[in-house]
Amino acid sequence: MGITIEVHPVKLNAEIAVGGINITYLDGRTAKYASEPHKVEKCIRCQPGKDVHVMVIQDGKGEVVYVDELKTDHKILESTGVGKYLVPSTELVEIFEGVTARKRGHSIEICANFELTKGRVFVFQEDEFGERAHELI
Repeated sequence: MGITIEVHPVKLNAEIAVGGINITYLDGRTAKYASEPHKVEKCIRCQPGKDVHVMVIQDGKGEVVYVDELKTDHKILESTGVGKYLVPSTELVEIFEGVTARKRGHSIEICANFELTKGRVFVFQEDEFGERAHELI
């Protein structure tokens, strides 16, 4: 079905380290999100045109979701354990329990309700020029 398929994430090994976060995918590869996260209260509005990755980590396990990402084939995501959710322009999408995404113009806004969310919530914005990391508190 192409790029419109949504993929649910699975729990992966995750380590919050000095200078970033390490995630070990189902295929055995480890990726490092190498930006030190800046703390942001409850919500962040991501810059237009950035790839948005949201991660929830608890007790050494993490789930990763690409939000509105159209480049990576769903079979690659399934083989790594990474999820993907598309955000329709008029809807609020719950990507994790207590973590939502919505479109605001050309931006994606990610919010966390910490009464419902289990774990720490990280948002990464990246493109070919670099990466910005945030932790919702």
